[in-house]
Amino acid sequence: MAQVKDPVCGMMIEAETANSTSTYQGKTYYFCSPGCKTAFERDPEKYVGGEQAKKAGTAS
Repeated sequence: MAQVKDPVCGMMIEAETANSTSTYQGKTYYFCSPGCKTAFERDPEKYVGGEQAKKAGTAS
């Protein structure tokens, strides 16, 4: 089983048994609880914005 990181709380969880999932900009994110999914869906850029910024910063 593949482990993934909940982008809200940082918990490592099994992708196959994640409590919830959400798709944002074509990527699936996995969550340990409905509360983490709700927080993510309210403001996904808060949780993935840093990830995108890192990619943009290293691309040059």
